[in-house]
Amino acid sequence: MRLARHGEATAVVMRYASQPWGAVQVARPDRSGMPEVLLTNPGGGTLGGDRLDLRVEVGPGARATVCTQGAAKAYRGTQALQRTRLSVGAGGLAEYVPHHVIPYAESRWRQETVVELAADARLLAWEAFAAGRLAHGERFSFAALGGRTLIVRDGAPEVIDGLEQGGGGEPFGGWPYLATVHLLAPAPLEALARELHTLLEGVAGVWGSASAPVEGVLCARLVAGGAPALAAALNALRARARTALGCAAPAREVV
Repeated sequence: MRLARHGEATAVVMRYASQPWGAVQVARPDRSGMPEVLLTNPGGGTLGGDRLDLRVEVGPGARATVCTQGAAKAYRGTQALQRTRLSVGAGGLAEYVPHHVIPYAESRWRQETVVELAADARLLAWEAFAAGRLAHGERFSFAALGGRTLIVRDGAPEVIDGLEQGGGGEPFGGWPYLATVHLLAPAPLEALARELHTLLEGVAGVWGSASAPVEGVLCARLVAGGAPALAAALNALRARARTALGCAAPAREVV
């Protein structure tokens, strides 16, 4: 998908999808001119051996939210892989806010996300993982769960993050959900990090923190006791972060 600025709004200028991706849906939940791109998977999940590739380009001055229809369900089987590449042009802004991943028993899931930002582009992106189908007693019964995130600004790496887990044990420290949020903007973010840290302290069923390790980069990491607590924390962080990025308050929650 490619999005470009059209007057004061952002328009979709190219979109194409093939199975197992479904139709790409675009909504405009408010009058800000910032579209909400909804990715769909009619199959309801990812089978072993599947390879999913996603590429979204947000052009100079354009703004867009990219979200998903529901949780990414990884079914048992051989290695499944999702590769995501997101680029944001000069003065652009992107939110990449997918639902969490649910790894079924004996599943093997890996995701690789690369984001390329112009020098003055802005980004809010997160990823989240469940321990498995908890109601079915599949807590950490997946075979492999992996992820890697690389965020590059103006050709230089700003964020390199990853997760590599086998099944068994309690790799999330006794919690069933894990999430990471990255926010990048061409501005100091230390004060916002302190604010988000305090915000997380007030969300029931969540334990987490936020910090700005270098100028222009903010990271929040959290664990949650349930899907509702995870959604509450991520949406609270998103609402405050959008204000800092110069966006209107979100028209609706996305997880």
